[in-house]
Amino acid sequence: MKKIIIIFAIACLSTISANAQFLYSLGVGVGASYGKELWSSEQLDTKEKYLLGFNGAVFAEFFRNPNFQWRSELMYNQLGTKEVVDGLVNSSQYINKTHYISFDNYLKCNYPLYNWIPYFLIGPRIEYLAGRSETIFPDVIAGMPSVHVSAAAGIGISKICYSHIKPFLEFFYNRDITPAFSGPVAPTGKSKVINNQDFEIRIGLKYVFKEKDKCPKVYNPAGNPPGAQ
Repeated sequence: MKKIIIIFAIACLSTISANAQFLYSLGVGVGASYGKELWSSEQLDTKEKYLLGFNGAVFAEFFRNPNFQWRSELMYNQLGTKEVVDGLVNSSQYINKTHYISFDNYLKCNYPLYNWIPYFLIGPRIEYLAGRSETIFPDVIAGMPSVHVSAAAGIGISKICYSHIKPFLEFFYNRDITPAFSGPVAPTGKSKVINNQDFEIRIGLKYVFKEKDKCPKVYNPAGNPPGAQ
C-alpha cells in the first residue's frame, strides 16, 4: 500500500509540472459511510445490521473533456457491522469495526447543464485493511486479508462557477468483489464468506486548473510570409 501511495503522489506531482492540460483538477472530500458485513449464512443466533462510519478522500481528475474524465483517489473508510445476538438479556449488540485505506479509480461521465454538472462514476477499489477492532468473532476479524478488491458506483453534482474552486456532492454504493473474509468460523467450524457493502455520502471542494491559452489560427489566404504587409 505504501508503494501505491508513493506512486500516486509522484504521478500527481509530475503531471502538474509536465502538463496542466492532462491534469484537470485536484480535490478533497469528507463524509459518512453506512455499511455492514454480508455473511454467506447467519452465525448462531446473530444478525448483521448497518454501522455508521466516516470517510475521507483526496483525488486527482485527468483529461479536459466535457463529457468523460478519469479519477484516481486515495480514500480512508470506516466499515464494519453491528452484530445483534438473539436470546441475550444484556449486551445483545456487539460492534466490529474495520478501517480501510483504498486506491480508487473511476470512469467519470459528465452531463453539463446550465449551472450544474451532474455526473456518474464507476470503477474498482483496491482496499488495504489498516486497522480492526472486534467485540465478537475475533477469529473472523483477525483472519481478514490485508488487501482485497471492491467495486463502487456513484452519482454526484458540482456547481459551475467562475472561481477555480468548485463544490461538489456525491453518493456511492460500494460492495466487495473478493471476500473480506473466507474460512471456518468458531465455534461451529463451518466455512463462511463475508463481503462488505456500504452506502456513502461525501461533500467537498476541488480546484480546477486553468486551460492553457491557445494561439489563434491566423487566416492567411494569400500565403504571405510572417511579418509581410
